[in-house]
Amino acid sequence: MKISLLAILLVLVAFGCKNNPGSAETSNDQKEQNTKKISHEVQKYVDSTWNFALEYPSNFEVLEDELPANSPVVNVYSKKVDISKPLAIHEEPEIAYIAFLPKGFGVDGPSGKQKSINNWESGLDLSFNFNKNDSRVYLLENGEAWAYYLKFYQSPEKWDEYGGIFVHYQIENFNATCISTGGESKPMQECDSMGEDEVRFSGEINEKSKMQLDKIMSSLYFFRKNAEERKELSDLIKVEKPAVNKLIKSPIQISGEARGTWFFEAEAPVKLVDKNYNTLAESSIKAKGEWMTNDFVPFSTELSFGNFPEDEKGYLIFEKANASGKPELDRKFTLPVRFPSE
Repeated sequence: MKISLLAILLVLVAFGCKNNPGSAETSNDQKEQNTKKISHEVQKYVDSTWNFALEYPSNFEVLEDELPANSPVVNVYSKKVDISKPLAIHEEPEIAYIAFLPKGFGVDGPSGKQKSINNWESGLDLSFNFNKNDSRVYLLENGEAWAYYLKFYQSPEKWDEYGGIFVHYQIENFNATCISTGGESKPMQECDSMGEDEVRFSGEINEKSKMQLDKIMSSLYFFRKNAEERKELSDLIKVEKPAVNKLIKSPIQISGEARGTWFFEAEAPVKLVDKNYNTLAESSIKAKGEWMTNDFVPFSTELSFGNFPEDEKGYLIFEKANASGKPELDRKFTLPVRFPSE
């Protein structure tokens, strides 16, 4: 490492007092209810304390712990790195990890280049919706994301309004530079990142660990206390047109069937995205006939879009209508499609 942990902590913003998280509600009995189901390659973690579940590779570990001010945290992190646990937001650059913070953690985000995820030139493959305006992505000087922090429109069940999820990719060859208002480089120990000095981060993202964290996050979902067993998507929605990996053109003719509970006021969202999950077009599927039923109901729509993206790969994402905005009620079905090569 070219920079010590102390220097990083000087660069990254110190703990703030904006949030006032409450005490942890996690008891020993509740922790014992949390489960890890193990297979040869993938392990499933179900957290009955904070009502979420995910899958993670066997080279990662899950830790339930507390941060200062009795703030609960659940970490998912790579076993390869010798680290001081638990992990929050300001950690060493080479660590790949996720921090679930159900009560928040009174701390400002990292320094350096950042954007709201709503203004980011990429997207995320997640099974739930989140507040893109309040969520942040943290960027290296080359524009690559090295971390992001997710906030919700409506907090998941048992989480409070300060709760969020911090995802930190592994950065190789990390370097931090401090630039004064006059445009000159200055020593990191003299850097006033809370003032007018600018902090710039550079390095390379480890692609393997990034793919692993992205896959963990794509498997993440929330659930309600005492809710019925989570149904397979195939028991909720079936898309007939277009077929999987179908070569598409505008307008796309979409049809299929979904259970009436997939709709609200006889409609449910659908959008077309490119390989980076940037939205190209969006509309809604429309139920044909009576939709206030648990049975399957036919649907159809037509979706028009403009220019083809540079890459041939894309997705149609069908979302369950969720007027409540609660992430534990979100479901998404992703259908791979292909764009013609120009």
